[in-house]
Amino acid sequence: MTVEQGYQAARQAGLIMLAKVRAALGSLDRVQRVVKVVGMVNSADDFGDQPKVINGFSDLMVEVFGEAIGKHARSAVGVASLPANAPVEVDVILEIE
Repeated sequence: MTVEQGYQAARQAGLIMLAKVRAALGSLDRVQRVVKVVGMVNSADDFGDQPKVINGFSDLMVEVFGEAIGKHARSAVGVASLPANAPVEVDVILEIE
């Protein structure tokens, strides 16, 4: 995968997460803040652009919620493998009302 394809995969993970949050809460308006994101990128030993990949998720959060709510603390790490050979996995902590 290219970095751009990884970026799009992370963005897709964000869209899935937003759909699940909306289904659980009834509305994304209840999200008060995106607190923290941990992005894991399935990558080779010599790959070092994990932050560029996870930007796909982070950029989406700012697009949807704006800077004040969507900007968050973040870690982006490389891992040797992910379940089902997924390219990315994202863990997010949200503050909700």
